[in-house]
Amino acid sequence: MPEPLDPDRPATPTGDAPGSPDRPDRRRRRVLGSGRSPRVAAAQFVARHRMEPFHRSLAGLATSVFGAEATVVAHLRADGRKQLLTFVVDAADPTATVDYAQFLPREHSFWTAYARLPKPDVPFTVAIRPARGWCRSEALAPFFAYLPTRDDVM
Repeated sequence: MPEPLDPDRPATPTGDAPGSPDRPDRRRRRVLGSGRSPRVAAAQFVARHRMEPFHRSLAGLATSVFGAEATVVAHLRADGRKQLLTFVVDAADPTATVDYAQFLPREHSFWTAYARLPKPDVPFTVAIRPARGWCRSEALAPFFAYLPTRDDVM
């Protein structure tokens, strides 16, 4: 027969309690650590690796190709212990959601001009979000891809 529960006795040993100093609650720990906001963490990462000139040139390129409403925002994502910086180019073109084929030549000209920019040695990703109505997760996952066809290989 099982032993009756004693209300004065703790259910778990002292060292295994979730709030004990021996075993911190992992659910309360942030991925990026140190309690910084994600924007501050990304700004500090950009400053630490001296990527401000690249960020400014990328913003200028986005403004010249997509218009004055275009913005470039740095996002820092953590994958385990490795951090990856993603520059999200928000083209802010409302017509892209209706007629993406009309937006595609401007995106192509952006990537052509981007290929000529000097790149920093820090690993990063650039993603384009065509319109502000597009969801944030689509912007953080690169929307562009090059898949070679048989005609490209031959």
